[in-house]
Amino acid sequence: MNALDFMTRFEEDCLRFYETLGRDEQDRELSNLYSLLADSQRKHLDALAAVKETARSSDAESTLVERADHVVNGFRQALFTHDIMKEMRNDRDAFAHVLHAEEEIIKLCDGMAKAEPNANARVLLAWLAESEKRHLKEIEEIYDFVEAPGCYLEWGEFSNLRSL
Repeated sequence: MNALDFMTRFEEDCLRFYETLGRDEQDRELSNLYSLLADSQRKHLDALAAVKETARSSDAESTLVERADHVVNGFRQALFTHDIMKEMRNDRDAFAHVLHAEEEIIKLCDGMAKAEPNANARVLLAWLAESEKRHLKEIEEIYDFVEAPGCYLEWGEFSNLRSL
C-alpha cells in the first residue's frame, strides 16, 4: 500500500473530526479552535498532496503500511462512535483526544520507518513522522493561542485583597 495514501486518509479523518466538532460546538471559543485546527489540517493535506505529486509511487509502497491500514485511528474511532462525539461536544478537555490521536500516528510512522525493509519507503515514513511532529507542535500552538486569554494565575499579593 502507498504510505502517502495511508497518511492522506488519516489526515482526512482528522479534518472531518475537526469540522464535525466545530460545526456542532455551542461554545464560540471552542468552535473557533476547531475552525483554526481544520484550516491547519487543510494546509497539511495540501502539503501531502504536493509530495504525493512529486514522489514516485514505487517509492511510497510499503507492506508495513498495508498491515497498519487495518488499525482504526483515533479520529476515525471518534467519528464513528457517536457516544464519544456526544461527550466531546462542549468539552474543554476534548483537545486531549486530538493530541492522543496525533501522538499515536507519530509512533506508528516512527515504528514503521524503523522496520521498513524498502529504503525509499523508510525515508518517506521517517519524513511523514517528522512532518506529523511539526504538525502536532503547530496544533498545540493553536490551542495555546486560543486558550491564552482564559489562562492566568492569580496571586493575592498582585491583586486587590479587598474591594475598593
